[in-house]
Amino acid sequence: MALTRGCRLAYVAGLFLGVMGILGAHGGSLTEPPAVSLLKIPVPGSRQKPPVKFSHRVHEARRVACTQCHHEYQGKRNVWREGQPVDKCQACHGLKPEARRLDVKNAYHRQCKGCHRRLRQQGRQAGPIECQGCHRPT
Repeated sequence: MALTRGCRLAYVAGLFLGVMGILGAHGGSLTEPPAVSLLKIPVPGSRQKPPVKFSHRVHEARRVACTQCHHEYQGKRNVWREGQPVDKCQACHGLKPEARRLDVKNAYHRQCKGCHRRLRQQGRQAGPIECQGCHRPT
């Protein structure tokens, strides 16, 4: 999928969050994402923030490639391709980091905020990077 400039990173971050939320809500693999989904990390205690509303459609419209967020690594290569089933992010990213994998919270934040920051540094339109920009009561 060809990407327009300025949209690649924003789409990646959003798509990543959307897939995580979608799969969390449905508990299985999906190949066709819903238009909007809620991303919620099951964190115990008072530090839990409201879920993040994620729109696949917005990121699709900005032409962010699905593989920017969805991944299945073999070695250092992402072998996941559009149309393949999408596993829950929590299948690999747990509540705590393990081996060489980020915990789910930091995986989301690195992917989404990282993408939005890179776009802003390039002077491009990007999504939020502050907590309250994403974590809003539903």
